[in-house]
Amino acid sequence: MKAGEFSLQMGTVIALVLVAVCFPLYGRAAPSINIGSGQPGLKIMYKGTNQFVIYLDEPWTVGPGLKGGMDKRQIEIVLDRNYGLKQRLQSRDGTIPDPQQLYPFDNQRAFTCESAILGLDPKTLTDWPHQTQMFTINGDSLSVSDDVYALARHQHGLTTNQYFLGMIGTDVFYWEMGDPRKAYCRPAGEKQAAIYFELPKSMIDLFGVTKGVKKDVGFVVLKKSTGFFLYSPNEFVFLEFSFKDAKRTTINQ
Repeated sequence: MKAGEFSLQMGTVIALVLVAVCFPLYGRAAPSINIGSGQPGLKIMYKGTNQFVIYLDEPWTVGPGLKGGMDKRQIEIVLDRNYGLKQRLQSRDGTIPDPQQLYPFDNQRAFTCESAILGLDPKTLTDWPHQTQMFTINGDSLSVSDDVYALARHQHGLTTNQYFLGMIGTDVFYWEMGDPRKAYCRPAGEKQAAIYFELPKSMIDLFGVTKGVKKDVGFVVLKKSTGFFLYSPNEFVFLEFSFKDAKRTTINQ
């Protein structure tokens, strides 16, 4: 082998090693984003504590689903443990499941919220049929717990009639059984809500809150579809609000 050829091959090997070093070490690198930050594009695909990926999608994708087109969007991997999302996207793996939206529980934790039975009127329910899971990153591993509402009552001081939507910064968001169209907001540590956001009459279900895309905050809801050509009677939408447009409460919560 000639000296020039040897130098060229060695240069190629070194370049490949550098690329491998710069590529994320899934499940081992420190998380690049705090999962309790309330970013609207923060999602999770979860099979188990040893197989999951948490990633940041583009903000407009807030809400459940929207796996279509992921390979063409700007995706930032927060933590990938034995999931290999980037490789699966590159290979156009058709078995990738629909991602779940992550809502901020506090500064360090996030939770998912899915409806067990879609289409129920929350005003007629005696209990809320939501399936929730709490996720906490511990180094390169993930801790999972259920029953977010019970944990929220303990940590955020909510009553059994109040259902947690999330915490952004120091603001706690929740709604009350019997009046789901009002999403209340109060500072952490206080007992009474000072403001609320009024949701539309067409709303059927309410899941959680994140930071807004164009405004201050937004709520993921299921609402009745509108228009003449409908693919489904109901649709997931992201309703955004500015704090200056919030209404003041007039009664003690």
